[in-house]
Amino acid sequence: MNYPLWDVPGAGLLIAFIAIIHVFISHFAVGGGLYLVLAERRARRERDDAFLDFVRAHSRFFVLLTLVGGAMTGVGIWFTIGLVHPAATSTLINTFVWGWAIEWTFFVAEIAAAMVYLYGWDRLSPGVHMAVGWIYFGAAWLSLAVINGILSFMLTPGAWLETRRFWDGILNPTYVPSVVARTFGSMALAGVYAVFTATWLTDAATRARIARYSARSWILPAALGLPLAALWTLAAASNAGVPVRQILGLLDPAAGQPVARTAAVAMVGASVAALLLVAGGVLRRPHAYGRPVAALLMAAAFVALGSAEWLREVLRKPYVIGGYMYVNGVRVPADAGDRFSVAALNEAGVLETVRWRRPASRSADEIDRLAADGEEVFRLECSSCHTQTGYLGIRPLVKGASAGAMHTMIRRLDTWRGRRMPPFVGTAYERQALATYLARTGGATREALVAQRQAGATASAYFEENCSLCHGADAEFPFDARGRSADELQALLGRLPEINDVMPPFEGSDELRRALAEYLAGLPAPATTEAVR
Repeated sequence: MNYPLWDVPGAGLLIAFIAIIHVFISHFAVGGGLYLVLAERRARRERDDAFLDFVRAHSRFFVLLTLVGGAMTGVGIWFTIGLVHPAATSTLINTFVWGWAIEWTFFVAEIAAAMVYLYGWDRLSPGVHMAVGWIYFGAAWLSLAVINGILSFMLTPGAWLETRRFWDGILNPTYVPSVVARTFGSMALAGVYAVFTATWLTDAATRARIARYSARSWILPAALGLPLAALWTLAAASNAGVPVRQILGLLDPAAGQPVARTAAVAMVGASVAALLLVAGGVLRRPHAYGRPVAALLMAAAFVALGSAEWLREVLRKPYVIGGYMYVNGVRVPADAGDRFSVAALNEAGVLETVRWRRPASRSADEIDRLAADGEEVFRLECSSCHTQTGYLGIRPLVKGASAGAMHTMIRRLDTWRGRRMPPFVGTAYERQALATYLARTGGATREALVAQRQAGATASAYFEENCSLCHGADAEFPFDARGRSADELQALLGRLPEINDVMPPFEGSDELRRALAEYLAGLPAPATTEAVR
């Protein structure tokens, strides 16, 4: 939080867009390197000059895409993460500085070997040329292995949370299964790319041999291994404390995260579509399949891989580094001298701790000052995920909500909506300021905000603050008291968590509970038929 913010709405989506393209290219860089050397060996062993010519041409496409496209998108990732989440980027650099150095060494070897392989077709003996190809693949896979350690660390840091040791971070609980999954994914992409580039061949017989080889030796074996490795990764994440079943809604479909379910369904659906295209379009008609089928196969593979990466990100929420740093840059452990931990910010306040903030005008009245400071708190704590009206837009979520309801919701952020948001950090004033800003964003008038601040501990005020966000007349689950007496409602108010563990316990005196029960009994029946009884 100690950085000026790059104020671009939905900046995380920019990271996702660049990162998914980079992953689609970089995994091909690994699997494609192995494909080249094994396909070359097969063509030379069988004295198949047409197949060898395809491998030669494929290597030109390979080097151009992986070295140029991969390098550009890789730099793009560094540029965007440094702007969007400098705190997490700083932690990763400082924790894994030698890991990055090793990976860059492998990358330099990878580039050199790729160039020698491309320009050595007519200059090197077949044995030396294939040896260079093996060097390329080894360097590329080792680069993937290092980067996978850092990516899996962000989901499951494991023992690193206590030891802060490099190897505990790299060799974290999901490292091995995820590197196996990425290896299988690289194999599948190698076959998919080859099927695509083979469509430029005019010789139908050669295209058929390449299609059968790519599908049977690369795509189908990966299709068997990849789901098993993915399930292994999810199981390892669950054992490490990531609530995988809860997020995906495996135990309670209604409690799962819609984004996670969408990503999982998209991943499975695209994978099935890719297999159907391989079976029905490539293997069934290897001589006649064309670019439309190959392009659809590429698109399905892209969606499957992108959805898998998106799901990994969703599983990590509300953290950017599991158990250590929330998505807004607030750190969980109270390390000595850390001004940006939960405990330190709750004590000192957010607005007084950060260096980069926009102060409210001194000439503004109380409501305007609260709203201005609340906007700054929103920018610091919430804008890493929420926009105003676009991706995860906050305005539709708080439409019609009162400042009191927002105040109560803010106090329970980390238990709200599937427990995927960080807890609010800051002082009581900052919580009230954020509540005022959100209420104003949702359409509350100045008069309503003033009246809410002046309201006492009445039954209607308690309902407005603590219940209306879910059970108001226009809310998702409008309350329906038909057929229930005030005595019955009073008893229900005493055991709210037993009725639904999402609901917090009633906080108030016995007199207020009785008054609230009578208030609820007198509410008109909601117009919708989906009221929660």
